[in-house]
Amino acid sequence: MTLLLKPTSELDATSRKIIERIQSNSPTFQHLFDLLLNLLPFFDKTVSLLGSIGYCDYEVAYVTYQTCIQVVGLMKPKTNSLNQDIFKGVQLQTRKRASTFKAILSYFAEPETQEEDPLLNRFKSLSGGGSKTKSSQDEVFHEWITSSELQRELSSKKVLLIDFRPRKDYLNNHIKYKDLVHIEPTQLETLLDSASDQDLETLVKKSAPYDQYHIFLERHKYDLIVVYNYNYGSESTDRLLGIIDVVSKPNPFTKLITILMNNKYISSRLKVKPLFLSGGVLNWYKTFGIEYLERTLVQNGVAHTSDNQYLKSFNDYVSTSKETPKTQVKTQNGDYIRPSQRKVNQFDPVPVKSGPTVFASAKVDLPPTPGSPAVSTPSPPRAPAPPTKTTSLTHVPEKEAKSPSPVTKEVTVSSKKSQFLELYTTGLVNLGNSCYMNCVVQCLAAAPQLTSFFFPTITESFSDHSYRQHINSNNKLGTKGELTTSFVELILNMLNNNGKAFSPTKFKRTMGSLSPSQQFLTYDQQDCIEFLNFLLDALHEDLNNVTITDPSERKLITDLSPEQEKSRETLPVRLASTIEWERYLKLNFSVIVDYFQGQHLSQLKCLECGFTSTTYNAFSILSLPIPQKLNNLGKVLLKDCLEEFVTTELLDDNNKWYCPQCKRFTRLTKKIAITRLPQVLIVNFNRFKMTNTGGFNKLETFVTYPVNEELDMTPYWPDVGSRINENSTMSIEMEQDLLQSFPIRNQTPPFKYKLFGVANHFGNLTTGHYTSYVYKHSDSKKTRNWCYFDDSKITYNVSPSQVVNKNAYCLFFQRV
Repeated sequence: MTLLLKPTSELDATSRKIIERIQSNSPTFQHLFDLLLNLLPFFDKTVSLLGSIGYCDYEVAYVTYQTCIQVVGLMKPKTNSLNQDIFKGVQLQTRKRASTFKAILSYFAEPETQEEDPLLNRFKSLSGGGSKTKSSQDEVFHEWITSSELQRELSSKKVLLIDFRPRKDYLNNHIKYKDLVHIEPTQLETLLDSASDQDLETLVKKSAPYDQYHIFLERHKYDLIVVYNYNYGSESTDRLLGIIDVVSKPNPFTKLITILMNNKYISSRLKVKPLFLSGGVLNWYKTFGIEYLERTLVQNGVAHTSDNQYLKSFNDYVSTSKETPKTQVKTQNGDYIRPSQRKVNQFDPVPVKSGPTVFASAKVDLPPTPGSPAVSTPSPPRAPAPPTKTTSLTHVPEKEAKSPSPVTKEVTVSSKKSQFLELYTTGLVNLGNSCYMNCVVQCLAAAPQLTSFFFPTITESFSDHSYRQHINSNNKLGTKGELTTSFVELILNMLNNNGKAFSPTKFKRTMGSLSPSQQFLTYDQQDCIEFLNFLLDALHEDLNNVTITDPSERKLITDLSPEQEKSRETLPVRLASTIEWERYLKLNFSVIVDYFQGQHLSQLKCLECGFTSTTYNAFSILSLPIPQKLNNLGKVLLKDCLEEFVTTELLDDNNKWYCPQCKRFTRLTKKIAITRLPQVLIVNFNRFKMTNTGGFNKLETFVTYPVNEELDMTPYWPDVGSRINENSTMSIEMEQDLLQSFPIRNQTPPFKYKLFGVANHFGNLTTGHYTSYVYKHSDSKKTRNWCYFDDSKITYNVSPSQVVNKNAYCLFFQRV
């Protein structure tokens, strides 16, 4: 950025240098033609800003057009009878832009020194006569900026930086600067091209930390906004010499900058169009070194920058390893010695760019547990002999029906696209009443948060085992990674056998042998909800990044004193819920908690003295009662089940409660309310009701639920100011102030969900069959949409009206 435009003589010299570089590569006619096809539209796009915002990068426009003219000159000697018409065409197209170039050239004219009447000057400018008057924006605007130029601007102006890269790249390394906001590129895919800055603001509010969101709210107050990614642009110290590098690739910031400039309110209008850092964070590192970068660490889900680590090279920043570097040196006061100032161009090894992520995530990657080694694939015990009889409605597959062999080393897939994880369809062979397992696996394997966690990159082989760094082998409540590794291997085999059927024999052995009393090792019919609960809990404990083994320390976290419990009863629901969740995370933090777990409260209230006791509990599956209507013959809505779930219940007679204040059993009410909602919402219908004889009857009530529409859970989420006790006197303002000290953790309304999986149950508790509906993306080769999985059989493109069925037992929703 400069205060004045460079003289045209200097720009002409720059254009000649560009041509010299082009000539040094001995370009062919085709190469020059392709280059011109990039330069001419780039020139048009640059000067088009004059009409939309009133200024543009005049220096870039000037050099680009001069380069076009000289490229045409280079093409002329290479013209022959075969390409003569092509040459005449591009020559004509270049000449057509001469009038536009003259308009650009007028901005480089020397200002007139003769004083004139300001009203006369104003009249001339309005009528198109007289010389143009340069505004400050005309003089300073640059489409992009070099690292050295940015460093000068950071010290002299108020600058906002936007890191526009996948979140894991941002966490591993970003420019060390206080006014920085991270925006995930895939977030923009959810916005239309016509979206406004307010739409983007809503996305940032959901995903960014509290401090970054408030920085973004003040974007209109910054002198400059500079966007960067890994390495887009040129590494040249002369920004204009980088024009060829810039035009050779599509600009990844176009949509972001367009949205930032599309201001819904005049008050949020930016001072100047955002520009990008040429060469990205890679060139910034090469110019200034490690000292000008920092890394964001994650502890218990809270991301924060760290100045406590001395990382030797840029590779330490891009590495996913979070182990403490051995080169750290501590002073007596415990602070780490800061590295000395380094000279420009004293490079460390060139960093490695991390692979493309499969799904965007609003949450950060979890840190590995120190001392947890990678877990190798376990060898499960032998399977028991098949039973002679089966109570399943689906028969055991015949012996001659062979399934593809399991993966032993590396899985190769034909598609490298990230969408592959959203469209693969693989049937699962019924191993003898294992349909309860198959339907759950099909639905869970369609949850993008889970698949992208286990397979963060798409390559020729799904051999990325980075999830193993999160396995906590020291957690006695887990399986030391045995079940998790087996589950990942199962999904791996499903990916490798797309369009076919696979036999999950190994997974069933491993899972069955690790289940309580080896419940799922047998060939008996099981409840799919029990299996789902066990699987989610086992995955959580395997991947739980927090393990406190000291019983006294655990007790300090889990137990509250009577005074603390009394104090909690007076807090507003939103604040009490947040405090309890942060306390819960001190012992439980994993990808399962992060995406699949919510929270609800349960309050008991004595009807005689008014004493209340409220507990806050995490849930992975929201089990809903089915209202009894029309003797179970009529249909009920999912909303009816939710209303029944949160309805206050009277407990009397045999259900009386011992009130600690009345010192006796009293009548009471029980109130349940949802206090936190997860990213993946799993809903189960309580279809089995115990009879007076101790048996179970199945409720066949038809529960309808949205398939094409969204499920809005916002009314069930308590906002600031929500109270469950009359004696809560805290003001909304005070509650808001206190909540600002806690992480938001995706608890920002609205909470809208889209259905992506349905597990169905036919029959009764002991004799029945399970199937599933799962939504899969389509491609040019096959229309999938809703797919019906009946063990190894797959039916594609099922009507949504079939997805809503009376046998629905468990629903899987994805937050949108």
